[in-house]
Amino acid sequence: MIDFVDVTKIYKGENEVVALKDINLTIPQGEIFGIIGLSGAGKSTLVRCINLLEKPDRGVVRVNGVDMTSLSPKELREERKKIGMIFQHFNLLSSRTVSENIAFPLELSGVSKQETDKRVAELLNLVALSDKANAYPSQLSGGQKQRVGIARALANNQEIILCDEATSALDPQTTMSILRLLKKINKERGITIVIITHEMNVIKEICDSVAVIEDGEIIETGPVTDVLLNPVTDTAKTFLKGVVKTEVPKEVEERLKAQNGGELIQVTFLGGSTGEPLINEMVRNFDVAVNILYGNIDQIKEITFGMLVLKITGPECEKAKAFLKEKGLKVKVIGNA
Repeated sequence: MIDFVDVTKIYKGENEVVALKDINLTIPQGEIFGIIGLSGAGKSTLVRCINLLEKPDRGVVRVNGVDMTSLSPKELREERKKIGMIFQHFNLLSSRTVSENIAFPLELSGVSKQETDKRVAELLNLVALSDKANAYPSQLSGGQKQRVGIARALANNQEIILCDEATSALDPQTTMSILRLLKKINKERGITIVIITHEMNVIKEICDSVAVIEDGEIIETGPVTDVLLNPVTDTAKTFLKGVVKTEVPKEVEERLKAQNGGELIQVTFLGGSTGEPLINEMVRNFDVAVNILYGNIDQIKEITFGMLVLKITGPECEKAKAFLKEKGLKVKVIGNA
């Protein structure tokens, strides 16, 4: 578990910059946790405070119960061995082969050559690069370089992996392959992964929880489904435009309202309810007629959600809407047709 308690970071100079302001945040152990914000919002500073590459001016950072801000330099070096880091531009050593890049942290830790070779072979297999063991970074694609970066970040059996815009330099297809690899590592090894990004699609695909940061402050946080489907702040809503389609497009809404008779309702499904025949059950149980006018199905991580616009007519419309709400669906009246 990672805990920020009243953490403030100020960059002093000719123009003082308050990068973080009284941050209070808990990142549960074993989660994939996303931190999203615009450039300059404080994302990188926040994640670099976890391993104290940036030292807070005020407040406490605890990692698995250890107060990182109170450690001696020697103690801090030992704790940092438990935290790996993956970078946007890979940061590989160009004069070293893939195997030698992965081995580098083990060499620094004084691990024997026999044990290092064994560990490197395991990691190459994990990231599907066994055939590139003797290649140099210049001979690799961007996705392959990032896989080397991931293997290197796991070399010392780290408990936490920090990803600093780890997919920003990659194309969409390669990004998805890297995210699948990170999900596999999290699931199989229980490693806590903290991802900072400005790409909401990354959050949507991989994260369990998310925090939104703006001007050095956490303005919204919670389970990823809550934040993505019910954003509270304008910043979160801005990030979500075009990513999670829970609203009816304006041009579609106007066209729907041109329908004759009945009430237009927007019904949102989440998780298990997406597979249940609730609309069919509603029609059977109540004196209503239903036309499906518009719909969308999407996914947040492994959770499926859907949205339908229905035209509903008949004497038991209110009972029918109440039934849907009782089943856990979100029902919103968007107009009368």
